[in-house]
Amino acid sequence: MAKLIPSVDEMNIEGFKDSFRRILEYKEKAGIKALHDNPPDLLDRAKAYGINYRNGSWGWASNIWSRSAKNTVVVNSDSELAREHKILMQRVLEHILAQGPLIKVDGYLGSPGSKVQMHVTAYVDPQFPDIAYRWRELVFPAPPEEEPDVEIIDIPHYLGNPFIPGTNRLLMNIRFPHHNLTILTASSYQGELKKAALTHWIFHVYKKGCTGEHASLREFSVKTVDGSWRRVAMVIWGLTGSGKSTHGMYVWTERNAKIYVREFGIDPLEYVGEQYIRNDDIVAICEDRVYGSERGSWTKTEDLSPDQEAMWRAATSPRALHENTEFDESGYPSFKGEIFQYFGLPNRNSRSVIYLEDTGFFDGSIDSSVPITTAVFLSPGYFTDYAWIKINDPAVAIKVLADGRTIGHQAQSRELIGKVRYVPRYSEFTIGVKDSDHLMRLYRYMLKRIEKGDPIEVYQLNTTGRIVAKYEWVEVEIDGTRLQVPRPVTEVRDGEIKIVGGTRPTIEETELFLLQASRGAVKWGPHPVWGDKVSIPVEVPGIRQERLRELYPTTYLSMEEFKALLKAQVEESKIWIKKNGLELPEEIVNSMDFEY
Repeated sequence: MAKLIPSVDEMNIEGFKDSFRRILEYKEKAGIKALHDNPPDLLDRAKAYGINYRNGSWGWASNIWSRSAKNTVVVNSDSELAREHKILMQRVLEHILAQGPLIKVDGYLGSPGSKVQMHVTAYVDPQFPDIAYRWRELVFPAPPEEEPDVEIIDIPHYLGNPFIPGTNRLLMNIRFPHHNLTILTASSYQGELKKAALTHWIFHVYKKGCTGEHASLREFSVKTVDGSWRRVAMVIWGLTGSGKSTHGMYVWTERNAKIYVREFGIDPLEYVGEQYIRNDDIVAICEDRVYGSERGSWTKTEDLSPDQEAMWRAATSPRALHENTEFDESGYPSFKGEIFQYFGLPNRNSRSVIYLEDTGFFDGSIDSSVPITTAVFLSPGYFTDYAWIKINDPAVAIKVLADGRTIGHQAQSRELIGKVRYVPRYSEFTIGVKDSDHLMRLYRYMLKRIEKGDPIEVYQLNTTGRIVAKYEWVEVEIDGTRLQVPRPVTEVRDGEIKIVGGTRPTIEETELFLLQASRGAVKWGPHPVWGDKVSIPVEVPGIRQERLRELYPTTYLSMEEFKALLKAQVEESKIWIKKNGLELPEEIVNSMDFEY
């Protein structure tokens, strides 16, 4: 009998794929079922170990409560295969051969029939029908008999996993961008499968002439200060936990409008109309429009309240599919984070698969009706950040996106909570080409729009950061360079790691700013260091001047201290640009430089 599984020494990428096919064929010829092909009863299978909430919805717990980015490697060719990679590949094949029939599910990312459509076939271990079911509900149906563009094999078991070469971290996931394959193991977190598919889609849309971005998409019409109506296609970038879903799925309603009238004397419903949620997580920015990736949303529901009406409505629907989501005393889903915990800390990464139509603000299209008008970067910080700024220089805008400066959240990893991070494009999902390739394509598009007299408006928001946190100067070494940088002071309160000091805007204040900026009602002044490259708001209708000044870091810092903090940030960011392997022109890399 021919050998079904290659030895470790013989293993290569195509050999793995061939062996996988041979195992399935061998089982079928032997009368052993190899696949459940898109079975209709996945939810019924998953109910055996799910939580049935009082409102009729279902939820499950995963063995790891955040995505395993640090346990994931990208292998571009056979020449990059290390022995550890081959060992895990062999172990996966051995498990599939011995295991019962895999669950096969097919789906399209991107609107069916659009230029960004991509067919994914996922093979999931049969012990985890909830993963297969929830992913299938996120994507568009695809014909099971059609040849897929990408295949994902998801085996959420520990398989004696080796370490990633040269580290003490378990090797759990391997992506093969040029072989259209991802292998997932060890983690039953829903995000592993979802993000694997979206990672391949980002590469797919790049090959279609677009950029794939870790961003949400909302669209609305706004009444400008001159009385005309303008269509806004707003793309909101941000790393997990920064507020991307909160602001990307925000809508103004009769319910929350009462808050604006009470707090600001402004009724937003007088200025907005035709509000639609398009997509929550990954989008493709093309010259003709912005394309969404998924027909549903898998969103973080931490601290979700009824005032965030669209998300609340969908997340409390009986159709919602929850993960690591607690229940209240009456048995209904709860998003307060009061009883569930993870490694002894209160859970801060409850998730839900929701249907966009359940938000009440979905017209059936996940794509914008106009090209991008507004780019919003959620780049929370602790020391030099204003609540909101407008970026006028496209080189600075791309530098902000290249830096991906953010702060760690438990949804990323418990080890990163509260730490300053530099994650290019707020993503961690770029494969096949470099982050630089996406950045330069977007840069050229921004310049083209400026030449046409239709520039993309760019804003940077400080959402989950602080203005200004208590800090201390520390010496760090990054990629062989030693420098002094500020780091926030933290303390543990009620079992949670908290940042000491500082203020930040409320959700409503930030949304009011976005509304007034979109209307052209905000009055601007030059940034105290960067001048006209960046503007700061000096008047936002509805927000008192006293409160606006509280959202300026310069209210609390002398100009000398502000410049010292900003200088350290610029120096650190440039080191991370190099460390993260970004190849960008000097006009972008040095765009934030200033004399000090």
